[in-house]
Formats: sequence, C-alpha cells, structure tokens
Amino acid sequence: MSLLPKNPNENLYPTGKKTILTIIKNEASPDVVLWRVPYEDFNEGSKVIVAENEEALFYKNGVVEHLFTAGEYKLSTNNYVFLSRIRNSLSGGISAYNCRIIYVNKIHNLNNKWGTDGPIQVVDNVFGLQVNLQARGAYTIKIEDSKKFYMKFAGSTASSMTADDIAKDMRPVVIQKIKTVVANVIKGMEGEILGIVSRLEEISDLVFSPMQDAFAEYGLSLVNLYIEALEIIEDESYLILKNARARRAEVAVLGADYGRVKTSDIMMASAQNEGGAAGAGLGIGAGIAMGGIMGGSAGGLLSPLSAQQPQQVNQIIKIMAPCGHLVEQGQRFCPDCGKPVSLICPDCGKDVVPGSRFCPNCGRNLS
Repeated sequence: MSLLPKNPNENLYPTGKKTILTIIKNEASPDVVLWRVPYEDFNEGSKVIVAENEEALFYKNGVVEHLFTAGEYKLSTNNYVFLSRIRNSLSGGISAYNCRIIYVNKIHNLNNKWGTDGPIQVVDNVFGLQVNLQARGAYTIKIEDSKKFYMKFAGSTASSMTADDIAKDMRPVVIQKIKTVVANVIKGMEGEILGIVSRLEEISDLVFSPMQDAFAEYGLSLVNLYIEALEIIEDESYLILKNARARRAEVAVLGADYGRVKTSDIMMASAQNEGGAAGAGLGIGAGIAMGGIMGGSAGGLLSPLSAQQPQQVNQIIKIMAPCGHLVEQGQRFCPDCGKPVSLICPDCGKDVVPGSRFCPNCGRNLS
C-alpha cells in the first residue's frame, strides 16, 4: 500500500495506473468527430501523436494552451513522477496541474437532412394573401475552428461527439434560420408565390450566406446547402390563393369582355333565385343594379370596357308590350295592358326572348 494517496484519475489509464511517460493518441471510433482522452494529468515529457486528418487541443488548468496539428509533440505539464505524488498528497491525490487532451477529427464532411417542423408564414406579393409553406433539404458542414467548436459548441465537459450529435444539437438553429431567411427572401421577391418552385436554386443561394454565419459562430463551416422542396401547404389559404389566380387568368383571357360576362352571370343568377314571373323581372333589375355596383367597385378591372364601349354600357334597353307600349328593361308586365312584355334589340329592333344574353338576329350583347 502506497504511503502517498493515488490520483483517482490514474484508474482510467490503460494499465490502471499512470506511467512515467505516456504516449497519447486518438483511439476513438471513426464516426466520432470529437474525443477527449479519458485519462489526464499526464507526467512531464509525455508525448502526443496527431494524425493528418485531426487536431489536438492541450487543455491545461482550464485554458486551451496549445492546438497541435499533425505530428508528434512533447508535453510540458509540470507533473513530475515523484514530486507530483508528494505535492498532490496535500490535495488528496488530485493534481495541482490538471491537463487533458481533446482530439477533433476534421476530415469529416457532415451531411445532414433538414425539414421545417412547422409552417413558414409568407404573404403573396401579387394577391396580398397569406399562405403557409413547408421546406426540406440537406446541408454539409465541417469543423473549421477546433478550439471554438470545443469551447462554444461541445463544451468543456463533453467527452465525445458524433456527427449525429452535431446534427441534433444544430437542428433548432438550422430550422429557425431557414424559416427566417426564406420568409425574408420571399418578401422581397417579385411575382406570385405559386411560382416559387422554379426559384429553388436562387433561394438556396440567398439562404447560404446567413446560414454560413450561423455555423461559423460555433467553429463550423457550411460547405453547401440545398433546398430540395419548397411547397405551399394545401389548406384554406392555399385554396383562396388558387381561386384568385384562376380569376386573374380569366381576366387575361377575356379582356374587356370579362366585365360583361360577370355582370350577366350575376343577373342570371339573381333571376333564377327569385320566384314567379314578377320575381324574375325584379331579379333582372337587381342584377343590373349589382352590375353597376360591380363596375364601380372594380375600378381598373372594368375601366377598359367603359373607355372602349361607353354607348353599350350606358344605353337603356327598351322592352315592348303587346299593346305597343315601350317600357324599360326590368319590368316584366306592361303597366297599361298587364300582359307580359318582350325584349327589343336596340341595334336591329327585333324581338328577343327575355333573359337572352345575345340577340339571335344581329348578335348584339344584351347583358
């Protein structure tokens, strides 16, 4: 039994006790990117061997004193074989000069998949409607600054870390940054949101720089980043946007006729929803009134029609009763004879069945 207390850490040495000179090398499995040598407080003159694909941090008394690249190094620890045992007896065997070695494997390119865990809320710049996006992709990182990575990411208490550990710990940072950057990029983009799929490469490039800054804070370097999919969630907001886009396409195809077609649709729907003959006349009259309101509120939508064909929009269509009395459209029966009236085409003067959209004789639009 030794008269001097043994350092408890010596039990972690390969032989169960500290040797006079220790040869230290990375003994971790290939998938480990950071590994702290489990035994510590090495004796003065111990050697550290560092391979080409790694770096070693010499951590002494709470400070990273040296960063060793590939090669062989002799340590200066102030822990001498016999003197240290005597000196450490005053502290229960604990070394007064604590030191440890941490290996960082830098050859790894850490490939990781990512996907948003919730919707990215954006506003379509054309229609002003809010929609929800979801995104997924992949990124590759590597350890650039071993000291910063150990101190700010792994922490001084970390004993080992794999690529999966890094991906798991970085996931909240990645998702938060991607959500924020994608939303800001789309906010500054021109064009409608439904065409976003064609701009994935552009958005990936715009996201890259802010993401690179986020990784650099932890001693990591972003090698590449891909957005594989950026999709609109098909919820109620998506359906509203899709319908708005369809209406705009209808305007583009019909041009100036769009206003007349829509007004006619409203008039016919109103007439069909009213009961009885008198009700039908009331419905047509209400439809005309609604058409006027629509034309006034639509502004730019119906302005081409008003500018190009004012005589057709403002012209009052007359209806002839069997007794020969002319009444305005909207009256279903003649106020003189009480009999049903017929529609007269204002262009050719021919009788037209009430409710017709076009004159069967000259083709005049009666809407």
